[in-house]
Amino acid sequence: MQGNINQKFKTIVIFILIAACLIGAGAFGYFYNSNNAGSSSISSSSTSNNSASSNDKNRVNTLIQQLKLNPNNIGLQEDLGNAYYDLGTADQKSAPNEAKDEFALAVKSYQSVLKSKQDINVMTDMATAAFYSEQLDLAEKSYQKALSINPNFSPALFNYGIYLYQIKKDNSSAIRMWQTVLNQDPNGPYSEQLKTMISQAKG
Repeated sequence: MQGNINQKFKTIVIFILIAACLIGAGAFGYFYNSNNAGSSSISSSSTSNNSASSNDKNRVNTLIQQLKLNPNNIGLQEDLGNAYYDLGTADQKSAPNEAKDEFALAVKSYQSVLKSKQDINVMTDMATAAFYSEQLDLAEKSYQKALSINPNFSPALFNYGIYLYQIKKDNSSAIRMWQTVLNQDPNGPYSEQLKTMISQAKG
């Protein structure tokens, strides 16, 4: 698959049936991420979620302190965006309002990075964080910009397809994007989920 589809995606990859997403249950819980920084995992255990949230908070605080000493370090800014993203993911079920704020902070950090480099991975991550934080116009514009750089970039196609399906109710465009991802890697790790999504959207 083209782009960085073989990279390790962040934690909100599909671990539950995609069909649940498509009928509105946990609609925002099925994006995958183009960066490889995320390291926590989805769990039905509240203890595991609390542990992940605590670890991510510590990571955020450490990066904030490092940035105070080196505020122009783009790598640290990107790491902070990823840390806020992971913290938002860990808090989505237990503290959704906090998660929304954390995703908004991820957006700010990613925006700082994009001022210095137009990185399609960061751009796609920012779009998804914007979606989670209900900055829908920014999310759409960022997905579109990422795809203007690389029309075959699978994470942007996948996630923008979800945006179009959920927000715009544009099933045909969503199907087209998901089909492109599927065509690029017919036997990839998300092929069955993509087939389910396409079938649901057609139905």
